[in-house]
Amino acid sequence: MILVLILSGLAAEPTSPLARCAVCHTKSGPPLSLIYRRYLMLYSSKERIRKHMVDFLTAPSKEKSAMPEGMKNRFNPQKHPIFPPQIAKKAVETLIEKENLIPRIVVPGRPDTSRPEAKGIR
Repeated sequence: MILVLILSGLAAEPTSPLARCAVCHTKSGPPLSLIYRRYLMLYSSKERIRKHMVDFLTAPSKEKSAMPEGMKNRFNPQKHPIFPPQIAKKAVETLIEKENLIPRIVVPGRPDTSRPEAKGIR
C-alpha cells in the first residue's frame, strides 16, 4: 500500500502547469518572462501568442521558435520536450496571466493603483 502511494505521488502532475517549464528555464534556458515578451512583440495579441506558443510546445522546431537566431543556436529548440496539447495550453495560459504587462503600464495623468500609497493604504 505504501509503495503504491509513493509511486502514485511520483507520477502525479506538477501543481503548476509552468512547473515542467521551470525545470529547464530556471537553470539553463532563457527566462520565461523573456520568452513571453518576445512573443508579445511578434504577435501582439493574447490569442496569437497562445496559438504560436502551443504550436511550438506540441511540436518544437527552429522554424516555429520566436527566439532570435543566436538564441535558437544556443538553446536548440529541437531538443525542447514535446508537451501534450492540454498541458501546453494550461502552461501558456498560466504564463500569459503571470507575465501580463497591462497592469504594469504607467499612463501619465492616471493614478497608479498598484502602489499601496495610491490606494490610501499606509
